[in-house]
Order: sequence, then structure tokens, then C-alpha cells
Amino acid sequence: MLPIRGIDVAASDPAATRDFFAVFGYVEGGDGVLSRSVGASVHISRSNAKGVVRRGWDLGPRGLDVYVHDLDEALTRVAAAGWSGGAIGAIALGPVRMRQVLVAGPDGVPIVMVESSHRRPSLLDTESHWCSEIYSVVWCVRDRDVEVPLWTAAGATAGPPLEFADSSLGAYLDLPVADSPLRMITLASDDGASTRLELLSFPGQQASVTSRDAGVTGLRLGGEVPEGSEIAS
Repeated sequence: MLPIRGIDVAASDPAATRDFFAVFGYVEGGDGVLSRSVGASVHISRSNAKGVVRRGWDLGPRGLDVYVHDLDEALTRVAAAGWSGGAIGAIALGPVRMRQVLVAGPDGVPIVMVESSHRRPSLLDTESHWCSEIYSVVWCVRDRDVEVPLWTAAGATAGPPLEFADSSLGAYLDLPVADSPLRMITLASDDGASTRLELLSFPGQQASVTSRDAGVTGLRLGGEVPEGSEIAS
């Protein structure tokens, strides 16, 4: 069922969307499909609607994560291409130190650049490009703990559940309550090396459903999305 093999993006301006992904090393191979040498491909279609950046407690796709060596240098690169990042979020998990920032592209396509002291193998280790492939897709759901059994029953491998309450993460996610708790978990295929899914939820908050007519609209998996998952809705 996992890994994620493709990411569907509906674009009000397909050319602008292609140019945005090109900043992160994605090359068109024909039929609106963009890719790097590994990881999920990006499938672009035309939309008659315009997408928006998801903020606050909004449900749906919230991040297409890429690794970078140096977040400050990466921000300089995207600024030179005409884009800007939001607030920087910082995470400390034992020995792991992470900084991350969201760059909102056309129709709110959310590329999240992640600098981490410990990271999984990626193209950042083997290619000369400044960022990796999309190694993880973050999706906001109403309740992480309701979703996880649906995915593990379908064959996904779940990582340890994580919970944070940090004002820098609240600023990075543009939350109405900066230090509101958030819950996350990683779902991966058996090999653990391909594009993963990360579920995100905000306990105690009233989540909002936003349109998926433009921007990131869906995922292409090795199998079907589990019945009952909000990712399919």
C-alpha cells in the first residue's frame, strides 16, 4: 500500500507550478509528470480553481518535505528564485535537532525544507543538488490515533507516536494558538526508505475541511487508501 509513488497536483497555472518544482530539482519527463531519480513523482493537471495555503487547524496535505544541508542557505536559494519561506520551526528529540520552514508555491503547494542533525539516506547524500527528493508527505487529519490502525491493518509500518507543544512549531504551522499540542506519526513501507506518509493532528481543536480543487489533491500509492481514512475524502 505504501510507499507513496506519486503526488497529484492540480494547477491553475501549470507552467508556474512546473517552474516552482524545478527550483527543487524536479524535471518534467512528459505528460505533466515531474520527478527526481528516486522518490515520489509529481503529477500535474490543470485546475479551473486556485488553491490556498492551508493554515491553522486545516485538514489535508500540509507538507512535501525535502532535506537540505543548510536551511539558511536554502532560504537564500529559494528567495533568488522569487519565493520566500515562513517562520522557522525548531524541534529537539533527544540527540536530533531539526529546523524547518514552509515555502508556499503556486496554489499553496507546501514544500517544507528540513535541516536535521540526523536524517534518513536521500539524494542529498549522493547528488550535488542542494536539496533531496520529497522524502515525506505530511497530511493533517482529525485524529491521528483513529487513522493509524487503518493504515497498519493495510500493511504500513508505524513509527513511534510523537507529541509536541512548542511555540516555534506553532509559528511555523501558523496556528491560532502557538503552543497548542500537536500529534504526529510516520507511516512507511517495509523497506523504510521510500517516500513516507506523516499524519498530523491537533487534539482538542476543531479541524476545518478545505477544498482540494487545486494544489496538492491526492496521493498515488502502491495500493488503495484504507477505507475510512480521511486522506481518501
